[in-house]
Amino acid sequence: MYQIRKAVPDDALGITLVNVTTWETAYTGLVPEKLIDERIAALIPRAEKSRRDIEDGGHYLVAEDGGTVIGFCMFGACRDERYRGAGEIVALYTLAGYQGQGAGTALFNAALETMKTEGFSTVIVNCLRGNPALRFYEHLGGCVIGQWEHDAGEYRMEGDVLRFAL
Repeated sequence: MYQIRKAVPDDALGITLVNVTTWETAYTGLVPEKLIDERIAALIPRAEKSRRDIEDGGHYLVAEDGGTVIGFCMFGACRDERYRGAGEIVALYTLAGYQGQGAGTALFNAALETMKTEGFSTVIVNCLRGNPALRFYEHLGGCVIGQWEHDAGEYRMEGDVLRFAL
């Protein structure tokens, strides 16, 4: 069975593997295949960035099973100025075989509890349009309050903004 804990720098590669693998399984057909391929190709620099973020005090939680990272959650102050003063779940991913087993919910709840102790009363989640995780977030009490769009060079992504009251 999995356990939830604060990430340590040595979790960086596992976090990145979960991120890249989950992007491939969850977002195929929702984002350009080239974008997924670029994430896979950048595995090592992405892991190094995660390591630095964790070392610098970034908020990461991991779900692990037998010492292997099977999911993670990255969170902190909301980056979108429209929701100034809110917290944000920046990333929440679990490997496909562990989805529906409670690890994602446990990561989510642990992140919310941490943000609540840090003084946040509202948390924002951005969910890619077409992502079935929207139902997961709505089931956890999130309400769609707006939309977002992101242009990254040749890629354009859109999605929904969900709000959670703490």
